Amino acid sequence: MDNFFNDTQDFKFHLTHPLFQKIVALKEKNFKEAEDYDYAPLNHEDAIDNYEKVLDIVGEICANTIAANAESVDLEGPHIENNEVIYAKGTTEDYKALYKAGLIGMALPRKYDGLNFPMLPYVMAAEMVARADAGFANIWGLQDCAETIYEFGSEEQKDKFLPRFNREGATAAMVLTEPDAGSDLQSVKLKATFDEKENTWKLNGVKRFITNGDADIALVLVRSEANTLD
Repeated sequence: MDNFFNDTQDFKFHLTHPLFQKIVALKEKNFKEAEDYDYAPLNHEDAIDNYEKVLDIVGEICANTIAANAESVDLEGPHIENNEVIYAKGTTEDYKALYKAGLIGMALPRKYDGLNFPMLPYVMAAEMVARADAGFANIWGLQDCAETIYEFGSEEQKDKFLPRFNREGATAAMVLTEPDAGSDLQSVKLKATFDEKENTWKLNGVKRFITNGDADIALVLVRSEANTLD
């Protein structure tokens, strides 16, 4: 079977680069997590072996499922039923294949069911997915939203949303663009007001041109303070 990982020679070069050894040690906290997770690496060699095995799976799925579906996905495209976006059949097959292989939320810590991948091998996976189908790479790659939640979310938000990526295969969207605010994000006007009675935030405004806008989890850029531009 074809495999996009095995036929890309520079991947092995980067995985064996001396500087990457330092990155792996930092990401793996000197391999202390092996005491708590049976799939955590014991040392650097074990980590590299793990990355290569996962990337081999990604490469096989990309070459034999995603790339094989790419033309039919372009021809069929998504459509809307009852105000819900329905992916092309091939797109659904692609996402399910990656989800079943545990490849959603790859960079998340193991605490949240992620693979704790450093950025380098994660980007290698993203490159293979984009090679197979650049459009689909947008959908799968928006798992990066999980990283944003991990870095800036509260503990309650992390516990609520992050496990959903790998457990449920949740999709994500970054909701930024407005009619008068594209690349100029300081111009966003969507307003967020907290309703104390209902204990929830209410949004008032318009967003548009949102990639994967019908996602399960959406990060929305809004203004919660009046008369601010930063």
